[in-house]
Amino acid sequence: MPDRVIVGVDEDLSDLIPGFLTHKRADVMTIFDANARHDYAEIGRIAHRIKGEGGSYGFETMTEMGRSLEHAAAMRDDGAVATLAHQLLNYMDRLEVVFRPSKD
Repeated sequence: MPDRVIVGVDEDLSDLIPGFLTHKRADVMTIFDANARHDYAEIGRIAHRIKGEGGSYGFETMTEMGRSLEHAAAMRDDGAVATLAHQLLNYMDRLEVVFRPSKD
């Protein structure tokens, strides 16, 4: 089993995290499909959303990966898009979310 990536997330988001991660997996699958069609606009839109949402939910690494994907789409770099999408899936596969008390 690859090393786990432990991310502490505010417990107030505990109900939202499973659905969020499911949607991000679906986004990565869409990126793979769009990459096969060379649809860089769609890749860029999805990457921009990942970039914005990742940090909002406490996943800073996801935000960085979204930024890199957005750049790769802008450069029309199929290889980089595929590599980064695989890295994002690998990150999510290894992810272990630990809920921490909210900081009211």
